[in-house]
Amino acid sequence: MKASVLSVLSFLLLAPGAMAFDSDDIKKLKETGSCPGCDLRAAKLQSEDFTDAYLKGVNLRDTILKEVILENANLSNADLRRADLEKSNLVNADLESAIIQGADLEKANMKGANLKQTDLRRADFESANIEGGKFQKADIRKASFKRAILQKANFSDANLTETNFKRADMTDITMTSAELRNANFSRANLTNARLQEADLRQANFHRAILIDANLAGAELEDTTFWGANLSGANLEDVEGLEQEQLDPACGDDKTVLPDDLLITKCQ
Repeated sequence: MKASVLSVLSFLLLAPGAMAFDSDDIKKLKETGSCPGCDLRAAKLQSEDFTDAYLKGVNLRDTILKEVILENANLSNADLRRADLEKSNLVNADLESAIIQGADLEKANMKGANLKQTDLRRADFESANIEGGKFQKADIRKASFKRAILQKANFSDANLTETNFKRADMTDITMTSAELRNANFSRANLTNARLQEADLRQANFHRAILIDANLAGAELEDTTFWGANLSGANLEDVEGLEQEQLDPACGDDKTVLPDDLLITKCQ
């Protein structure tokens, strides 16, 4: 029995996921600002300044990066699963095709960051500033953008099923052809949002601001608009929308609806 237990423990300790970071890689990064493909798993790098760092393909899984500066850094194809990036600076960072699943990015500054085709499932972006962020074709299922700043961000063709945007600032956002089924937009500001051809079935727009938003061609079966402001919004050619869904909402003379539907004017 003891031999079996020791064998199991030895296997777990020697398994790739159990190995710690390479100290030589840490030294290389701090001295040169470049460490592509390096092993930095579970390292503690909080508050370090890695501006313009070249970290393509780096392994930062479970790494502590709280308040780190990675402005303009190249982190494409990096593994950042479960990394702690709270209050980090990732302004204009390149994270294309990275794995950021389950990472903590609460209150991070990510203005202009490139997150195209990234794996962001269950990542936490609460109160983060991602103005102008690029999320095209990313997998963002069950992530949280609660109270985040997402002005002019682009989520075209992204998978955002069950994602939380409660109270987020989504002014001028682009989400064309995005998968947004069961997404939560409660009290979010989606003024001038572009949601054409998006799948919004069972999405929740409770008291959301959708002034001048474009939802043309979107799927709206069982979507909730209770208390939502649809003034100037375009709902032309939407699918699955029923009168009872619009009854608790309001709009104005510029709201475009299918011919058989009506909306109450906002006070």
